[in-house]
Amino acid sequence: MREVGLMQEVDPMLEVDLEKRLDGFQLAAKFRADAPLVALFGPSGSGKSLTLQCIAGLVRPDRGRVALDGRVLHDSRQGVDLPPQRRRIGYVFQNYALFPHLTVEQNICYGIHRLPPGEKREKTGMLMKLMRLNGLGDRFPGELSGGQQQRVAIARALAVEPRLLLLDEPFSALDSAIRGKLHRELLQIREELGVGMLLVTHNLEEAYTLSREMVVYDAGKVLQAGSREEILRRPASRTVARFTGAKNIFTAVVDEVVTPGSPGGTEGFLTLNEGHFSVHAPYYPYRVGDTVAFCIRPEEIILVPAGEGKPPVGEGQLPQADRPAAENQLVGENRLAGRITGEIARGSAYTLFFALQNGLFGPGGYDLQIEIPFHTYHELGLEELKDGVAWLPRQAVYVIGGEP
Repeated sequence: MREVGLMQEVDPMLEVDLEKRLDGFQLAAKFRADAPLVALFGPSGSGKSLTLQCIAGLVRPDRGRVALDGRVLHDSRQGVDLPPQRRRIGYVFQNYALFPHLTVEQNICYGIHRLPPGEKREKTGMLMKLMRLNGLGDRFPGELSGGQQQRVAIARALAVEPRLLLLDEPFSALDSAIRGKLHRELLQIREELGVGMLLVTHNLEEAYTLSREMVVYDAGKVLQAGSREEILRRPASRTVARFTGAKNIFTAVVDEVVTPGSPGGTEGFLTLNEGHFSVHAPYYPYRVGDTVAFCIRPEEIILVPAGEGKPPVGEGQLPQADRPAAENQLVGENRLAGRITGEIARGSAYTLFFALQNGLFGPGGYDLQIEIPFHTYHELGLEELKDGVAWLPRQAVYVIGGEP
């Protein structure tokens, strides 16, 4: 194994284009991943774990190709299907899959039994130190906590010196405190050893915290792949927007298009008319009269109590406009008057349900979901004051790609 701290010169390049039918389920996954840590994100049963199994060689695809750094691991046309032990891939299973009758040391060195005894002990000791398992070598898995078992599973996967480490929902069984600690340790390992990682998770916060790139799955298909910022701020469909927490999704007609660099346009913008309200959005290459979908993430809406003045317009925002309140309830740029009709306290934050003055009113009796921190809720006195203005910064209005 490389000395700790010696990084790979480049991140691994994984190419996946495969199909697999299994028990009535059809998987069709196609993506490229070349970031240090890539998250396969989506609901349970969408094909993420099956993709890992095909990459690792545990399941043989019906058709397709898998390559790592240009080295073909599987190609149905060429008849290539390398066995798992030749793929330079480590695998951490969701249930850890430790051997209950073997000690921690024996579990870790299980995959490197061909090494001379001295080298095996040296490598096992280094991995136990890296994973903070010192003093636990003689214990059995049943004597360990969930977090310790997870560390053993990761150490065992790293023992084979993989180019790519596959992690299948590795933190799902752990409580939030242990999960957060292991998140930090995983990122540290990634930096120290330079091994690429492919993480399966259905937890959006986990995917965003750990990864630089995301691949979004649903019903056996890849809906979108790209940087985490692109996935959140330029969702390719309503489904991707919903999966990534954009609770406020609307259909609108493009009323106005101002191209970048035009007089008064600066960066350019669109005016979108939902029918009950209008908003400015960043420029996209649409035409007046086009029907589009857009979304607004609840944590990016700024709520101001009625009569408390205007929030500042950030750099790059359009100037405030004196449009009458009767004009679709737009006051200035994306300022929508309304009332809080419901709320849910979530410990450190509140979810507010906000109904607009002129009443789009969805099935739940509200039009927008707004997330605000606990301290902001009480500073604004929202336990008493329910009338307010929702300010939607232009850059927080994301036009959704694909069909409206």
